[in-house]
Amino acid sequence: MSDVQRGFVAGVLASAIWGGMYVVSKVVLEVIPPITLVAIRMAIAFVAMLLYLRLLGRDWRLPRVLWGRVLAMGLVGYALSITAQFIGTALAGAALGSLITTASPLVTVALASLLGLERVTARAWMGLGIALLGVWALSGSGEANLPGILWLLLAALTWGILGLIGGQTVRRYDPALVSAWASLVGGLALLPLVPGELARQPVGEITAGIVAGVLYLGIVSTAVAFTLWVYAVARAGSVLSGIAFFAQPAVGALLGWALLGESLGLGFALGAGLLIAGALVARPK
Repeated sequence: MSDVQRGFVAGVLASAIWGGMYVVSKVVLEVIPPITLVAIRMAIAFVAMLLYLRLLGRDWRLPRVLWGRVLAMGLVGYALSITAQFIGTALAGAALGSLITTASPLVTVALASLLGLERVTARAWMGLGIALLGVWALSGSGEANLPGILWLLLAALTWGILGLIGGQTVRRYDPALVSAWASLVGGLALLPLVPGELARQPVGEITAGIVAGVLYLGIVSTAVAFTLWVYAVARAGSVLSGIAFFAQPAVGALLGWALLGESLGLGFALGAGLLIAGALVARPK
């Protein structure tokens, strides 16, 4: 299997994990408020990846040359993007949340082209336009929550920036090392906001299911999936990894419908169709 194929498979696996994450986060957010949950998630991810690096005997220390990039990844992607994602999911629902944020790889594609990091074809630009029409169709749905959609669009934009920075960084450095320290930065950035949020919205009853959900978000959806994703962008490129990302709405929509009873109406179907069509048009020949 070539590096590109391995990258594509890693992207599909990460996307499938994140599709399920929307359902888990929707349930956990009923008990733990979003900023607090993201901070906990980042702390768990950092510890999990640090243990992983130590168990394998790999260097866990962050090279000085990566401090700037890891700081940007932690603040933009791990703190801002995930917080926006959680707030948007709480307001708009799991299925809509997983679908709108699929626009994020197309942000990565556009930035990679504008910065001269990758050659992006006319087909890829056409796919970007079609996908953005899909986002517009979703926002026009009668059942849509506009504030939730705006938060999810912010999550998509910042996640696309994360994909670009992370993909370029792990071409030369260990993906787990980069993801671990970016998680720590993201968690520390949100920590000052936690007391104020808890004063307004205290934590609810913590059950075994909530604990399991938090561990899933920290270990599987962050430590494992983030490492897979930056590896995918680095090895498969922004366009091909973006296509792999479309495994996410399929899983998220199905689980949101099956487990949470969320409605998948005509506006959702139209938006989903346009987003998927954008990915198919943008795929490499």
